[in-house]
Amino acid sequence: MLRYGTEPFLECSTRGERRLSPYNARLKDSGGRTIEELYQARKVFKDGRTGLSPADAKAFQKLGHRATNYEECQALFSRLWDQYLQENPHLLRLLTQASGISDMFGQRGNTCQATELWRIRCAALGVEPEYEIWETPEPRESRQLSFF
Repeated sequence: MLRYGTEPFLECSTRGERRLSPYNARLKDSGGRTIEELYQARKVFKDGRTGLSPADAKAFQKLGHRATNYEECQALFSRLWDQYLQENPHLLRLLTQASGISDMFGQRGNTCQATELWRIRCAALGVEPEYEIWETPEPRESRQLSFF
């Protein structure tokens, strides 16, 4: 989980404010595709695979494959969120009214909508974003109970 700001947190995933989930955020000039679809399709893997669906790209990554153009994809993700909020100014108002933003599925070191939305929120308010991450739970393996 990634959290920026202070409570109460605006959850920006399919479990919270769904319009701020990359799985639901559709750009007007994208042919109905979501931010997640555009982001995952842009990835280029070492074997040359590209244009994958979100499910296929994530499954490929779970097999140990990494995108060779991570920085390019991360920059695209940022631009897509900028564009989406320009197209949906009512959502920018929602962000600027929030004291904190969270993504319950976000992980340190990964591209995350909470990070992008926090950046956009702070820019709209004219303040420097502070990226202190609140409450990142331990990995599942370390939370498992032991019977020994």
